[in-house]
Amino acid sequence: MSDFSISSLLNSTTSISNTSAQKLQDSLNNSESDTTDEKLLEVCKSFESYFVEQVIKEARKTVSSEDDEGEYMQYFGDILNQQYASAITDQSDLGLAQQLYESMKRQ
Repeated sequence: MSDFSISSLLNSTTSISNTSAQKLQDSLNNSESDTTDEKLLEVCKSFESYFVEQVIKEARKTVSSEDDEGEYMQYFGDILNQQYASAITDQSDLGLAQQLYESMKRQ
């Protein structure tokens, strides 16, 4: 039977977050070569979503809540932040992805 603990889940969450940041960086680096406009725009939208996720994560640190104190909420809170960021990016027009896209397209 495998050892299952909350601390290992939290460590894996940090690892997943670092891995997704690395994948995003790799996508941005790859987008500098010959790519289609659609792929470049998708990478820019991914960056916008990641940026919004980081803003949400930092904003949560400023507010203390009883819901955030549980060990499971610490793990699933990251997933919740990702979903919020995805929804915000898809349903609103922050414009960050579009500005980044236009800037990269000019270069």
